[in-house]
Amino acid sequence: MIGLRMKNTKNKVASSNEISVLLVGNNPIEMSALYEKLYALRDKISTIEIAFSQEDMLKKINLMHPNCILLDDNIGLSPLKAIINTINALRKEAISITLLKSHNRQELTSGVQEYLMKDGVDGMKIYNALKNALRFKKTQQFFRIKYYSGRRNIKRMFI
Repeated sequence: MIGLRMKNTKNKVASSNEISVLLVGNNPIEMSALYEKLYALRDKISTIEIAFSQEDMLKKINLMHPNCILLDDNIGLSPLKAIINTINALRKEAISITLLKSHNRQELTSGVQEYLMKDGVDGMKIYNALKNALRFKKTQQFFRIKYYSGRRNIKRMFI
């Protein structure tokens, strides 16, 4: 199935503060409901795409360059782990992952920046979770850069 696409409704250059979202899941009804909730925030979200498979997700990541990925946990644990590992293996530092959970179980602890429960979720809760995930990803990136540059400086002192 081909994913839905919302084009940028504004004729301006997207800034680094705008959010571009890729929804990944296997249930078209839930994905369309999430799409509608995010579409209501089209002034804050520049692009929304939906992918229903891992291959479709990879194509859309290369085409639209999203900075947020919203994963539905109903796709199963092993496909979910495979998708998270694939996204993290891409080495695209700007992509944050938010997991949309139906149950409060702790199955995945690494590779995901934010968790969001499906119960009573609305557009603003999703938007705030995506913003938090982006902030967390940028903080991780900052500390990774500082750590590796600091390690290099320490090595130089001893050589």
